[in-house]
Amino acid sequence: MRILSFCMLLLLVSCKTTYRRADISSISQKEKAKVYDFGKRLLETCKTRQFVQLSEREVSKGLATLSLAEMQHACDALDKTNGKFIDMKLIEVIDDTYTGGAKVYRYKGNFERNDVVREIRIWLGTDGKFYGIIWQEWNDEYIPYKKK
Repeated sequence: MRILSFCMLLLLVSCKTTYRRADISSISQKEKAKVYDFGKRLLETCKTRQFVQLSEREVSKGLATLSLAEMQHACDALDKTNGKFIDMKLIEVIDDTYTGGAKVYRYKGNFERNDVVREIRIWLGTDGKFYGIIWQEWNDEYIPYKKK
């Protein structure tokens, strides 16, 4: 019975996925500035409505195919709930590069209205390209994003 209980506990612990948080101070200022500038530039386009097509030099192929209509729709939804973008503050970086993934930069957004606190999440691959950006309601606990 003890062996069975031990095996069940071991199985339960091994199935739980953990994410390694990177020490923000260990990330170069250049990389932090690159990610911040990318996020801010995209969110600033929501203000100006001057959307630009993203280059495959800077972003992954999937993100480069993001249509202007999709960007417009995302900005409209954000503007409706939070108003215009002001700035964002880096809260944490999740380092998933050891499994072949990307670093996930988590920012708290500051908008005209902050009734709903927004997370701005940006993925930066090991190749230096951006793999995604989303904004969603802030959750103190990191929950991996799953496409619907």
